[in-house]
Amino acid sequence: MGAYSYYLKGGVFANAETANLLLLSLNLANGNWNAAFSVLIPIATFFLGTFFSELLSSRLKHRWPPILISCEILLLAVLSLLPEETPFTLYHVSIALISSMQYNTFRQARGVPLSTLFCTAHLRGGASSLYHALAEENSASLQKFYYHTGLIATFVSGAVLCALTSRILSTHTLILSVLPLCFVLFEILRKKD
Repeated sequence: MGAYSYYLKGGVFANAETANLLLLSLNLANGNWNAAFSVLIPIATFFLGTFFSELLSSRLKHRWPPILISCEILLLAVLSLLPEETPFTLYHVSIALISSMQYNTFRQARGVPLSTLFCTAHLRGGASSLYHALAEENSASLQKFYYHTGLIATFVSGAVLCALTSRILSTHTLILSVLPLCFVLFEILRKKD
C-alpha cells in the first residue's frame, strides 16, 4: 500500500509514517506548506488509528483480528473501484487508518516480532538471527533468519507487483491487495476452530 499511495496517489507513503515525517520535515524546511499539510494528514490518521485499535482490541478481544481484516478487505475493495479523479486524501486517510490498525494488532508471528509496514526491523532481525545461527549453530535462529528474509521478499514482491500492475490497472491496482488479505482472514478463522 505504501508503493500504491506513493506511486499513484501523490507521492505520500500513506502507511509508512517515518518516511512521511521525513517528507514533512523537508517540506517545512523548503516552505512547501501544502505538501507538508498533505503528509501531516496520514501521520495524524495513523496516530488515531493506533489509538482506536487499542480501544477496539481491548473491548473485542479475540474477535478483533478477523473483524479488522474483514473491514480492511471491504475498504480496499471499495477504494479500488473509485474513479481515478477521487481525491488522493481519501486514499491517504483510508490506507493510514487500516495500516495503523493492522500494524498495532499484528505484532508478532511464530514468535518473531512482525512489521507489516516496513522492513528495517526485519533487516536488523535477519542479520542478528543469521549471526546467532552461525556463531552458536542455533537452528532456531536460522529459522528466524529465514522468516525475516521471507517477510522482506514478500514486501519487495508486493511493491514490485504494485508498480507493474499499476501500468495496466492504474488506480484499480489496489484490488490485488484484497487477495492475500482474504487468505489471512481464512487462516485466522480456520485456526480459531
